[in-house]
Amino acid sequence: MYHIRVLTGHQDEDDFGERLSDIADVEYCSATADEELIEQLDDADVLICEDEVVSQAVLAELDDLKFIVVLGESAANIDLKAAEEHGVKVVCLHGYFEEDVADHACAMILALLRQIPEYAGDVRNNSRWQFGAIPWPLHRVSANTLGLVGFGRVGQAVARRLQPFGCKLQAYDPFVSEKIMSDNGVKPVDFDKLLKTSDLISLHLPIEESTRNMFQEEQFERMKRGAMLVNCGSGGLVDEAALYHAVDDGHIRSVALDVLTMEHPSAMLLEMLERPEFLLTPDVRCHSVEAEKEKYDDAERFIRLFLDEKYEDIPFLRLPVEE
Repeated sequence: MYHIRVLTGHQDEDDFGERLSDIADVEYCSATADEELIEQLDDADVLICEDEVVSQAVLAELDDLKFIVVLGESAANIDLKAAEEHGVKVVCLHGYFEEDVADHACAMILALLRQIPEYAGDVRNNSRWQFGAIPWPLHRVSANTLGLVGFGRVGQAVARRLQPFGCKLQAYDPFVSEKIMSDNGVKPVDFDKLLKTSDLISLHLPIEESTRNMFQEEQFERMKRGAMLVNCGSGGLVDEAALYHAVDDGHIRSVALDVLTMEHPSAMLLEMLERPEFLLTPDVRCHSVEAEKEKYDDAERFIRLFLDEKYEDIPFLRLPVEE
């Protein structure tokens, strides 16, 4: 029997013990410190984790470990260089949440375009049932130009969902070819043009050093007056203080955020909650009953493939080639 260790602590939810009982002994671990992890993972062949840190010090001591499955899109918590040095393969589960993120982004986009947060807030707070109470003009969806920053799998899924509404779609992504954009019915543009010509901008990028605070005061000033912003991408892409001031100044019309740089109660969050221009949801974009099932199905599938040595069907993470 193989030995599989799970760091997520959700035994009642993921049922890996039952799923893999025919091939492995599955145990759930709660350790976080390196020394405790080394002790609890001593005989592990496979490790399942989410955002728990697996350091070089831990990997160096786990002689039996050969495979790590990360239940999420990022392996920032794994020392990938150390994993490669010690012959440990790593896979991230990218696909299970893409439909959900695209659905949530589109719901937020349509809500802002139709001024739903502002009018719903006006009805609730002012007991007023009146069109025109919101000062910004209301345009039909097809009259708007939408800019997508990031055109990977999620950005493309968002574009497919929005095309039937007839709005103009344009995108900026230096890592995606213009042909892919054109083939998906989206006009490729540079970042400056996207800022200046989009009525609404939707973010679909991972957080990296190159994208951190990609939207600051300068970018908001270059956006059209009355433009809108949606972030279902990553916390940290937006300087929320600068964004709040752009809304407060009346330059940015409305905002929808599912992710924040700091996702816990803060002075800035409380300020946003007081404003009808902000539509906030608590990091729910990746979640659905179907997504959760697909996540655990994918994890089980990759583990069985790995233990059967069918490596060609597993999208292992690889370190970037140094130039």
